[in-house]
Amino acid sequence: MINSIFFGLPFSAGFNPSSAGHNGILDWTIVIISDLFFNQKMMGLFSLLFGAGIVLFIESAKNRQHPKPRLLSFRRNFLLLVFGLIHLSLIWEGDVLTLYAICAPIIILLYNRGLWVLISLSALCMLLPVVLSFFMQFLFDSQGNLVEALRDSDASKSWNIGLGKYWFAGQEEAGDLVWLFFILDGFFRALGMMLLGVVLYRLNVIQGKLDSKIYRRMALFGLLIGLPITLSGTFWMISGDYNPGIALVGGIPNKLGIVPLVLAYIGIFSLLDKSISGKIASRVRACGRMAFTNYLSQSILGVLFFTVVFERGDFTRKEIVVFVVVVWATQLLCSKIWLDNFRYGPMEWIWRKLTYRSI
Repeated sequence: MINSIFFGLPFSAGFNPSSAGHNGILDWTIVIISDLFFNQKMMGLFSLLFGAGIVLFIESAKNRQHPKPRLLSFRRNFLLLVFGLIHLSLIWEGDVLTLYAICAPIIILLYNRGLWVLISLSALCMLLPVVLSFFMQFLFDSQGNLVEALRDSDASKSWNIGLGKYWFAGQEEAGDLVWLFFILDGFFRALGMMLLGVVLYRLNVIQGKLDSKIYRRMALFGLLIGLPITLSGTFWMISGDYNPGIALVGGIPNKLGIVPLVLAYIGIFSLLDKSISGKIASRVRACGRMAFTNYLSQSILGVLFFTVVFERGDFTRKEIVVFVVVVWATQLLCSKIWLDNFRYGPMEWIWRKLTYRSI
């Protein structure tokens, strides 16, 4: 839902919706819904599951009497780094696999530390982007330019560029400082949610094994806390007409809403897992079991559709949502068909074979 904005619209549209892709109330409704339920929340949920998956992999290796389970996990995530770099350089610049692979060694080294240590580190990682947003905002003026005190005498240097294409659709570059913010923000958010995923795995929360009352409370309180916080940031940005003067600080409420809303999703999905029909659940689970393949195929389909078949930037958000729904439906259908005939998805099979050196 979020990646498709970057596939079909200028880079700025992912951070400044007013810069491109809007044509009426329906598009702005999609902006608000995306901010509330998808923007940074899906990455948060994916990161949480990735952190839990690292622990699950190591424990599974131990149960199979593998002599060096942590080393095997290091190898597995080094391969993910290679896949991510290929994806980044050949398919799409918005790759997240590289980021996860870089964070993975930290999780491998820390996953069996005390729960309070992990919780504290997770909270610290999630708060750092908030602090970073606040202080980095002062490095740019109200027009989105780098403040004069920091500009280099050589006007051609990329250091001198301000928010650039991060905020403005007509720009082709962004300054070094805003890229630094972008990288650090993504790294700490991903790492923080991975650490939280380890905590929830060790507490048996993410496995769906606890009493339904606990998951109902997670869903209720997560939504009651997370939605108003996130909504306040969205309306702050809209009422401020997406002024560059609040480009970074305006995203703080959204960052604060990540943890409560992701916890709410864990509660909701755990309850659904206990109640939805097996036919529907089997299709959703098949998509999850082929997450690696589906992620890469989404990138390939997005680039082909929005860049090769059509011209990037010539879309509204409602048109992009149609593409998203079609891809979702296709993957729900095809993942189940594939796994009815094969044990693993194609990329999952390759990754597994390379990990165990059995290809």
